[in-house]
Formats: sequence, structure tokens, C-alpha cells
Amino acid sequence: MTKRKKIIIGIVAAVVLIAALILFFIYKGLVPSIGGGGEVAYVQQVSTITGYDLTVDRYAGVVESQTAINYKKDADRTIEEVYVKEGDTVSKGTALFKYDVRSSENNIASINLDIEGLTNEINYLKSQGNSTEITLQISERELEIKQKQADLKRYKQEIEQAEVHSEITGVVKAVNERGEDGNGNDQPVVVISETGEFRVKGKVSEQSISTLSNGLSVIVRSRVNENETWKGSISKIDTENTSNDGGNEYDFYGGGERSTSYPFYITLESTVGLMLGQHVFIEPDYGQSDAESKDGLWIDQSFVVFDDEGKAYVWAERNGKLDKRPIEVGQTDETDFTIKIESGLTKEDYIAWPDETLREGMKTADVMEGVGEGTEIEE
Repeated sequence: MTKRKKIIIGIVAAVVLIAALILFFIYKGLVPSIGGGGEVAYVQQVSTITGYDLTVDRYAGVVESQTAINYKKDADRTIEEVYVKEGDTVSKGTALFKYDVRSSENNIASINLDIEGLTNEINYLKSQGNSTEITLQISERELEIKQKQADLKRYKQEIEQAEVHSEITGVVKAVNERGEDGNGNDQPVVVISETGEFRVKGKVSEQSISTLSNGLSVIVRSRVNENETWKGSISKIDTENTSNDGGNEYDFYGGGERSTSYPFYITLESTVGLMLGQHVFIEPDYGQSDAESKDGLWIDQSFVVFDDEGKAYVWAERNGKLDKRPIEVGQTDETDFTIKIESGLTKEDYIAWPDETLREGMKTADVMEGVGEGTEIEE
């Protein structure tokens, strides 16, 4: 039995147990009846029983390459122009940015003048004889010319290599024309993510980081089509690198308070259908994907009753009253103790856990009302 199936079985069992305990307390008189006296049958929505409405934390993520190349600028050079912007697709050899070469051109012109002057000095010295002192002066100027020629070669290379080109085919992930952050620290001018094998990068707040762990199974869900999913697992939680943007965690339930967040990475079982740079949702896989992937409606077998003729029924709510509703059932799944409902029941219906005290016409109330309003179950 898979880990996910064990989890969902545990969830269903917990729901059933809560229902049973509430029924026990009701009939022991420990929970007051609702609606002006009389016995009450407590019901719960089918979607809650099955796990279709299972609430899980969800985080924002982005599809990125397993390989990314950072292009930094030379410390002593100035960038004249950046040719690409974030999100651009580039091929191997695409020009990314260009250095300003005016200073190199000026240096070349100055060096050429210096070499010309030194050459004239050497020619003059040679016309003055061949004494030891003259020979030494000529050697000094020849050495100086060689040094100037080395500088000349370097500046010419800077002009020839003024443009920086992509070494890979991929997508521009980030652009920083200054090549530094607000504090003056070096930052890549351009970051390219290679097209190929993908991974998903997410961010988790410091308040929620304890809920994630390396190896945890996750579901990556399309932002456009929630039924389009990919499975994977957390390969790394990077606690060494933090950011204070607090903006990447997808907050369904809170006020979106900004806090320190940590990047984490997802290794996927399959990347078919994903695009580099695509924004997605990430959620821990507690078995909800299995419930979603099962064809049809499946509920815990304990909610289904069979009469003496073998016909199936459930105790269902109808207009605030308990109704003995006939249903048609199909196959059973002994791995998670569920049975398929062919007709007679929907996810929106409310049903009661079978008990010998139930009878048609009893008043009904949501089973969670028996726990008391305001109860919050923390994950």
C-alpha cells in the first residue's frame, strides 16, 4: 500500500471516528440536541468524507531549468547595452549584452602614439653610436614597447569581444543592467536557464518551513487548469539562502504578511506539458490526487448499508430530515476500504454514519456542529 493511500485511509478513518464519537455523545446526552428538542441525526458532506475537499497548504512556484548560467560583467568595464529582457528565449550564440568600448579605443590610440614615440627615440639613439649606455637605453625602450604592445593586444581583444553571447539555448531568467545590487555587491547581468530537463522552484515562509521536508511527495498544479497536475518530490530546501519578499507563498487563508522565505526545489516524475518559466502551484500530496484520479464517486464502505434483499442504501439528509435513500453501488477497493457509487448520491449530499437508532424523518444537523463552532484543526 502506498504512503499516500495510507494517509487518505487515515483521514477517512478519522472522519468516521469523529462521527461515531459525536453520535455516542449525543445519545448519552452529552451533546444537546438542535432545533427545539428531539433526537437529531448528525450528517456530514460526502465531499468531506471522501477527501475531495481536503484542505492543504499551497505555494507558488516556477518551472526552471536544472542548469542555469550567470553572466557577470568584468569589474573594470562598463555595459553599453543589454539586448535581452526577462522571459526572452535565446539560442546558443545569441548576443546578450555589449560593453562600452570607447575607453578601449582611446587607450589604443594613446598606446599607438606612445609606441611611435618610443620607436623614434630608439632610432635616434642608434644614430648616436653603440656605447654601453646607449645600448642600455635602447633595451629599456624596446622592453617598454613590448609592454605597450601587450596592452594594445588586450584592448583590441576587449573591442573584438565587446558582445557577450549565450553559451546555451534557454530562457532569460533575470536581467540586471547594472550588474550589482543596491549595496554594490556583484550580481549577474543576465541569467539563462537551459532548455531541457525541468525542475520547479518554490518558496516557503519561515512559519511554514517545518511542514516541508526533503523527499516529501508533492503535486505541481497548473495555474490555468487545476486538473492538470504533475507529481514529484522535494529534492532540496535551501535554508542558507533567504529573501524578505514574502511574496511567493500562495496564501489562501491569511493576510499575506511579509516574512523571510526559503527556496525549495521539486524533482518531477515527468515534465511533459510543462514550459520553462511557467508559473504553477505546489501542494503536499496527502492523497488528494488519488481521490481526484479515481473515476466516479467512492466513499467509505462503512456508510453503505445493505438490506435483507441485498439492496444498498445510505442515510441521507433531505430538506432537514433523515431519508433512507436507495443507491446503486459498483466495485469495491479493499486497499482503502471504499466502494464506488454508481447512482443515487453526489459529493454535495450529506449522509449519516449508520446507527441502529436512526430512523426516517429524524431532524438532521451538520456533524461538525456537534464539535462546536470556532474549532480550528491546525495542520
